[in-house]
Amino acid sequence: MLDFWTVYEDHYEELQRELEKAASTDPVLQSVIHQVPQHVRDEQNRLSFELTRKALVDSEWEPWLENLQEQGGAYAAMGVSIPSWFRIVSDFRRLLRPSLRQVYANDRDRLAAAIEAMENFTDLALSEIATAYLHSREELIIQQQEAIRDLSTPVLQLRQGLLLLPIVGMMDSHRARQLTTQLLHSIRAQRAKIVVLDLTGVPTVDSAVANHLMQTVQAARLLGAKGIVTGLSAENAQTLVRLGASLSGLNTLGDLQDGIEEADRLLGYHLIRETGWVPPSNGTAGD
Repeated sequence: MLDFWTVYEDHYEELQRELEKAASTDPVLQSVIHQVPQHVRDEQNRLSFELTRKALVDSEWEPWLENLQEQGGAYAAMGVSIPSWFRIVSDFRRLLRPSLRQVYANDRDRLAAAIEAMENFTDLALSEIATAYLHSREELIIQQQEAIRDLSTPVLQLRQGLLLLPIVGMMDSHRARQLTTQLLHSIRAQRAKIVVLDLTGVPTVDSAVANHLMQTVQAARLLGAKGIVTGLSAENAQTLVRLGASLSGLNTLGDLQDGIEEADRLLGYHLIRETGWVPPSNGTAGD
C-alpha cells in the first residue's frame, strides 16, 4: 500500500487534471461538475486526498470509508450513474499504472504488489460508493412510491365531522392496508363522525376488496365514525353476487351525491333548496 501511495502522491496533480478531462467527456459528470463551484470541488479533493493518505499510510480507514459513503449518496442525489463513476475509476487505474511500472521497473515483486494494492484500493472505493449509491436510490424510490400512494388515496374533509375517501385505480393488499391506515389517522385527527368511501374510480371490486372494505368500516366504527360506501357499479355488484361476497354489513348508496346527502342527514344537517322567487308573506307583490 505504501508503494502505491508514494507513486499516487507524486503524480496526484497530474492525475487530477487528466481525470477532470475524462469526466468532461461524460455528459452526466460534466453537468455535475458545472453544478458544483470550483472552490467546493477543490475542498472536496483536498479532503479526499487527506483521508486517502491517512487510510493508506496510517491505516485510519473509517473516515475514508465514511467519506466514500457520503459521496455515493451525493452522486445518487445528483443523478450520477454507477457506470459513469466506474469509468472514472477505470481511467484512474489506466493513468496510474504506467507510473507504477516506471518507478518499480527493476523490482517486479514490488511492482506486482503495488498494482495489486491499487486494484484492491479502487475496488473497495467503488464498492463503498456503489453500496451507498444504491441505498440512497432505494430510499428515494420508496419516498416517491409513498408520495404517489398518498396522492392516489387522499382523505378529504368536506365539513366538520365528514370525511371523503375517493378511491381510484386497482386495489391490492398493500394499497388496501395503506388506505386503511391513512383513513384511521384522519378520523382521529379530524374527529370525524361519518366517512364516505367512494368506489366510482375502482374498475374491479372482488371478494378480497369487499372484505377489506368491511374491515375498514369496522375499524372506523371502533373510532366512532360510521362508514358509507358509494359508487359501486352494476358490473361490480354482479361480480360480488357471483362470488358470494356479502356487503350486508355496509351502508351502500348508488352515487357520491346520495352518500354525501345521507352523511349530512346523519350529522343533523338539513338541505334547504333555494328558489328564484319567494312570494311575500302578506300576499302583495312589490313590498
